[in-house]
Amino acid sequence: MEKIKYQVCIRCYTYNQSQYILDALNSFVNQKTNFPYVIVVVDDASTDGEPEIIRNFVDNQFSINDQTVAYSRDTEYANIIYAQHSNNKNCYIAAVLLKQNLYKEKDKKSEIVDEWRSQSKYEAICEGDDWWISDNKIQKQFDVLESHPEIDMCACGAIRMKEGKNIGSIQPSKEERILSVEETILGGGGFLATNSLMSRVTLYNDKYKFWKKIGLDFFYQIHGSLRGGIYYIPGCMVAYRVSATGSWSSSMKKNKGEHFFHIAKVQETLNLLNEETYFKYDDTIKRKLLKNYFQMFVLGFSNNLFREAFKETPFLGKIRIMYKITKNIF
Repeated sequence: MEKIKYQVCIRCYTYNQSQYILDALNSFVNQKTNFPYVIVVVDDASTDGEPEIIRNFVDNQFSINDQTVAYSRDTEYANIIYAQHSNNKNCYIAAVLLKQNLYKEKDKKSEIVDEWRSQSKYEAICEGDDWWISDNKIQKQFDVLESHPEIDMCACGAIRMKEGKNIGSIQPSKEERILSVEETILGGGGFLATNSLMSRVTLYNDKYKFWKKIGLDFFYQIHGSLRGGIYYIPGCMVAYRVSATGSWSSSMKKNKGEHFFHIAKVQETLNLLNEETYFKYDDTIKRKLLKNYFQMFVLGFSNNLFREAFKETPFLGKIRIMYKITKNIF
């Protein structure tokens, strides 16, 4: 079977998002492009019936009986279905239904996606609880990146949805322009909607280690900005679900202790970023570290276990704890 040279690989990780996944998948297959693209949807061993929904979607919309293109493969780690869309001939899908959850093994999931990513020039991202509202989303971003070889990432505006209602937008600028590295660092994880991003696949081949340390979208955005900034299209072409069931942000809100230690890992990673960029953005990174420190302080004292333990700690112990939190700032 001849390998297809896709221009864009759409990477969609999903877990227990059965109530949302069809919105995402339909928005992918509706993309209007002048190039072939592949949807790689990886279901992380969901238990809410999502794998069956994905399988039915593929059965109903894709030419699974076309033996020149389609195949079904059962491996040690997943059931994989690959096919071309019945009507949109530029659209292909690889539905990867994992047999065991790989939440804590993100590198393994990335390796799975790489089978199709390696045949693509660009990668677009959308989690299973979000979707795209413009049928021209990836075509517009493809055109931007093709005409700006000095830039590795393109983003757009996003509407924020909660319980079916539009509650605002994520739009860091009113104008079409280049977002700087400094803006991206200070903006944090909410600076851009993750499902608005498209980047060059070659980002996976560079020397930086910081962005893989904790696999956070925030550092992926910084990584994409380092060579020439991020090209920003102000129009809202995607929809981002706020506090969706099963989302990472929803999980963090429920567990303040876990959130506290998550930010501590972010602090470590910011320092690695500083080292790997030879302190070029030292002032900006220190500002971000300081902002995170205050968030850690609030989270720490709002957590009963941390607060009670801190009260019982001798004075010198309190000093040591605060030093450990703040040592990477100055």
